[in-house]
Amino acid sequence: MTSNLNRALEWTSPETQPLLLGILCFIALTLFSMAIWPKLQLLKNARAAKRFDRIFERITLTLKVAFGQSKLMQEKGAGWMHALIFWGFLILLFRAAEFFLIGFFPETDFSFPAGNALFVAYAWVKDVAVFLVGLAVFFALYRRLVLKPQRLTLSKEGLLILLLILAIMVSDVLFDSTFLALNSEGHSGPLGMVLTPAFEMLSDNILGNLHSLAYWLHTSSILFFLILLPRSKHFHILTSIPNVFFSNLSNSLSRIDFEKEESFGVISSKQFNWKQMLDLHTCTQCGRCDRACPAWATDKPLSPQQLTTDLRDQLNSNNTTGSVIDDEVLWSCTTCGACEAACPVMIEYVDKVIDLRRGLVLTEDRYPKEFKSAFQSLEIQSNPWGFTKSSRSDWAKDLGVPIWDKNNPTEYLYFVGCNGSFDARGKKITESVVQTLRDAGIEFSILGNDEGCTGDPARRAGNEYLFDMLASTNAETFKEKGIRKVVTHCPHCLNSLKNEYPEFGANLEVIHHSELLQKLIEEGKISQKQKAKENVVFHDSCYLGRHNEIYDAPREVLNASANSVKEVEQSRETGTCCGAGGARFLLEENTGTRMSHHRLDELMVTKPDTIAVSCPFCVLMLEDAVKTKNLNVQVKDIGEMIAKKT
Repeated sequence: MTSNLNRALEWTSPETQPLLLGILCFIALTLFSMAIWPKLQLLKNARAAKRFDRIFERITLTLKVAFGQSKLMQEKGAGWMHALIFWGFLILLFRAAEFFLIGFFPETDFSFPAGNALFVAYAWVKDVAVFLVGLAVFFALYRRLVLKPQRLTLSKEGLLILLLILAIMVSDVLFDSTFLALNSEGHSGPLGMVLTPAFEMLSDNILGNLHSLAYWLHTSSILFFLILLPRSKHFHILTSIPNVFFSNLSNSLSRIDFEKEESFGVISSKQFNWKQMLDLHTCTQCGRCDRACPAWATDKPLSPQQLTTDLRDQLNSNNTTGSVIDDEVLWSCTTCGACEAACPVMIEYVDKVIDLRRGLVLTEDRYPKEFKSAFQSLEIQSNPWGFTKSSRSDWAKDLGVPIWDKNNPTEYLYFVGCNGSFDARGKKITESVVQTLRDAGIEFSILGNDEGCTGDPARRAGNEYLFDMLASTNAETFKEKGIRKVVTHCPHCLNSLKNEYPEFGANLEVIHHSELLQKLIEEGKISQKQKAKENVVFHDSCYLGRHNEIYDAPREVLNASANSVKEVEQSRETGTCCGAGGARFLLEENTGTRMSHHRLDELMVTKPDTIAVSCPFCVLMLEDAVKTKNLNVQVKDIGEMIAKKT
């Protein structure tokens, strides 16, 4: 046996080894290309998506989420397991290249001189990577075969991939160890040196065969892995990094150009844009989205993972028309974004649900019966319940709240929203906000009857045409009246005005009342008298928290008004939806457990006297749950709580 570390010639000659490896590579690359080409064609021919803006932010996000594995690390055990495999593979790409160079150039010695500092560093880093990846694989097998977490589905494909990775790691160590056993003057990393004594007892003939076996096992495992990639969920190894890079940074749904586009919404997954298709090919089927989904937790038919895989299967099939998703699945979604927050590769679920709803509403004229009257009311009266436009500001008549005057503008426009204008419970929140702002000396006014619904319920229900009409009308009002700064206590209004109205030419500075209240407390404009003694637990609104990343402001307001503010495990990014979002406050909830009841059960673990919220729809949903369960607990908006202390 030659002393060249890089030769595995026991089974081949210097002439036949490159030929044999070349044939294997050609077969593997051909099979890989045959599988990946149709996917690339789908992406090439798909609808456009604007995802090349804010490059520096995208690079930063990719480094954090894709390379830093930040989202996976939220679950320590599984997170570290996956991270070690990912980081290990990045390091071992150089080792894979070395193996193929060895095969194609068997007469060339690619080894480093003994004692070379660069080689020593490389050998140690490589062996540490091999050890940690192997350890992670054993842990992964243990989880799947012994622990069997509910969110994971045991598959032969997944086991095969893990065994292939293990084969790559074992063959690497075997390659080094057998060489050192054959060549006393050879050198390798620490793993090879530790295991070499066990192989020195074998004959040179056996060692030579084992050395060649290790080489061909390593290279063939890599090539087989390559063949499997585009044919399995592990395709995400190639797509996850670009999927993170091209993720949505604007927190806004796509607008339909009704004058140019021929079809409205999506019926088949082949109508998605290229980023949505990339999403479908990036799903790891880890089940984190299902575990976070409030609909799935309450026995609704919506499984974000199953939704994704069904759409992916349709995309890759010859089925060019027709939806593969049941209507009830789509209408179960609250658009809360919990699935997106949990996804380690930043798959966007909400925009697909909305596009599919648009297809049902705008193309097929098929939607829940409750929406028919809501759509009519929004179109005629600009609110979903059918109250007359002329009564929108009735709540303010006895409070002396000024109407916006273009010639004498106030610092803020208070955008009240439909709930705060018409709902009996919502009006109490509005009055508390008015009281607090007045006590703090803030100049504000309202639009009165010129205010209209932002269109959020219409857009989330799939009626993009109606949303476009409402948003256009409101945007024109804002521009005509010269409005720049807006405060609202409804997170749904906040999200629309802040993130979606710029497309309509309304570039507003929009803040939530919690942010303004926090500022006023810091400035000492809201007096902090004796705090309430009740035990308070805070519920995060999805559209304030996950959709707009406002978590601290409402908590600061609560800390100024109550002595004891508690948190539940499901809070901030992992907070559970009350069930109102996605226009679901307009629908009956007839399947499974009510989402509001599920959320209430989570909050009641802290045994609170008061549940504090920052959204009027959350107030409605949780108060209804409290009444149904006959519990002795109050539900209050943070505006109501701080108003009592001023």
